[in-house]
Amino acid sequence: MNRPAALAALVSEAFEGLARARRMTSLSVALIAISIGLVGAFFLVAENLKSVVETVRDDSTVTVFLKSSATEADRADLERLATETRLVARMRHVSPDEARARFSTWWKSLGPAARSLPGNPFPASLEMELDPAAVSSDALPPFLELLASHRAAEEVQFDVEWIRRLRGAVSLARLTGLVLAVFLTLGAAFTIANVVRLTILLHRDEIEILRLVGAPEFLIRGPYLLGGLVQGFLGALVALALLWVGTRAVLAWVAATKNALLGVFAVRFLPASACLLLLAFGLAAGLLGGLLAVRRRNLAG
Repeated sequence: MNRPAALAALVSEAFEGLARARRMTSLSVALIAISIGLVGAFFLVAENLKSVVETVRDDSTVTVFLKSSATEADRADLERLATETRLVARMRHVSPDEARARFSTWWKSLGPAARSLPGNPFPASLEMELDPAAVSSDALPPFLELLASHRAAEEVQFDVEWIRRLRGAVSLARLTGLVLAVFLTLGAAFTIANVVRLTILLHRDEIEILRLVGAPEFLIRGPYLLGGLVQGFLGALVALALLWVGTRAVLAWVAATKNALLGVFAVRFLPASACLLLLAFGLAAGLLGGLLAVRRRNLAG
């Protein structure tokens, strides 16, 4: 038998074996899909938390509210100190009148009340847009302390701590997903191995006949190994499809509720690299399961 014909026979036998044991194959694919889907869910959470971090990073502005007693010289000195740190890309002074106008624009229902006050309760402020690298820099906390200790500063507003915690949550979700992937891939591999092993038992007579006529080992073992790979691949595809459908359902629900805050947490599906990684986990489970199933003692007469 020439090589193309042998490969065609191998593939044909593999798919016929899966079709004959379709109930066990379907159960195996479903279990693999659940395992890969759990891993994908962690990756999906990490991906959308990452988008929140990117959004915050794009709006990395430190606001320094000035004391009412601060003079122009005090403000100029504060601006000089901030510029010398090289952490600030741009700086803007916001007057009390401009601050009240902003409040009236952002909170339209409270705008008339703000304008009716006899005085202006809004302080002047300095808005400092940080360099993109400054948010994750070790120099940022001392910089914020420097601003807060200045004689012109009443309060410094920049929630750097929760941004760092959010980044830690992203890293934790990714790490958890990877660790879970290893254990679930092993579990899926044993599931595939058991299904393939049962298939081997059903075809033990055929295996003996193939050996008697001198069939090469790759034609005997190959269909079962390929069957394991197919089960792992199909399980990963089903998991990705379910994750995609789930993501679209969440997005549709968020759009229906018109909740902008929720929209931040469900804005995109997994990138291509993560999808390929999940497919790789499925193939790895299939390959390992197939190898466990076609050990010589399982194929021995």
